[in-house]
Amino acid sequence: MKKLIFTLIAILFFQSSYSFQSERLSREKVNAYKKLFLSEKLKLNSSIESDFWKAYKSYEDSLYKLWDDNKSNFRGVADELEFSDSEYAQLINDYMDYEKKKVELRGQLISQLKEVLSPRKTYELFRLEEEFRREMMKKLRESRRIREN
Repeated sequence: MKKLIFTLIAILFFQSSYSFQSERLSREKVNAYKKLFLSEKLKLNSSIESDFWKAYKSYEDSLYKLWDDNKSNFRGVADELEFSDSEYAQLINDYMDYEKKKVELRGQLISQLKEVLSPRKTYELFRLEEEFRREMMKKLRESRRIREN
């Protein structure tokens, strides 16, 4: 009986660590695919590519940190059923500050990219980001549909 319990615990442990790794790998795969997608679509040459990715990675890291710092504000709302008007006003102000900071980060990215890319390619980047997001959402829906069947 002890061997059976130990075996089950070991299997559950390895399975959970494997699922964590596969999730992590899939995020890494998405980032690698995004890098390939944008580099190909923007037709970046090797001299421009390193400067572009340095600026873009800095932007993405800053954006993630901003989201990570503010996610508790957004998630807390779902847990509470009732707030006072002043609390809602503060939540709105916090959200507006968050959005302003996102715009500021985007502005910093544009300023950095103007030194590296042509204005046309800088503008095209925004369209390509949206195209990439749509493609990833489509793949996610397809994978969920396959798992359900």
